[in-house]
Amino acid sequence: MALIDNPWARVRTPAPIPGDCTVITLQQLADIEFAELIRSHLVPRDTSGEGRRVWDGLWLTLKTDDLAERTYDVLDGFLNATEEALDSGNLDPAATKRAEKFRHQCEEGWQRMDDSTKDSTPPLVWAGSAGTFADRRAQMVIATLVGAIARHRRRMTLTPELIRPADDTLWATLSRVNLDPRDYPTTKEV
Repeated sequence: MALIDNPWARVRTPAPIPGDCTVITLQQLADIEFAELIRSHLVPRDTSGEGRRVWDGLWLTLKTDDLAERTYDVLDGFLNATEEALDSGNLDPAATKRAEKFRHQCEEGWQRMDDSTKDSTPPLVWAGSAGTFADRRAQMVIATLVGAIARHRRRMTLTPELIRPADDTLWATLSRVNLDPRDYPTTKEV
């Protein structure tokens, strides 16, 4: 069941973008609040310079490793609910038009998320065929996990006395799945 019934319906009272729009602030939002925030801001509501800056800041925050998967899940839920409604044929012409427009806005949101790589290089391109997955979202999720494990290893090696056997086991999984950045000499570790 979707978090929001008829997510394509007009937003009468948009959820405000938090003044301190940080990863921690957005992580603390309940699922419905998070979904309403995204729904309210699929497109900029305030096109002034400051309004656009705040909106861009929201989407930059949503793209971070800590929020990207949650954001994709919300967009995916919106798209699924909208597709089901459109396929059902039960929407009146006005609702159909609104749902089609909303679907397009969700697809644009998805594209903003996909464009999150700083250099527009696909995730895991450094791993060659080992990093190629048919599903772009799976590739993004795997790249996020590989990056988090590699960063954890880099931080922990600064204080070797804190390394536990579980850390070594975690790091070894990168080599087991042939996605350890250290195994690719032309790649800087994430």
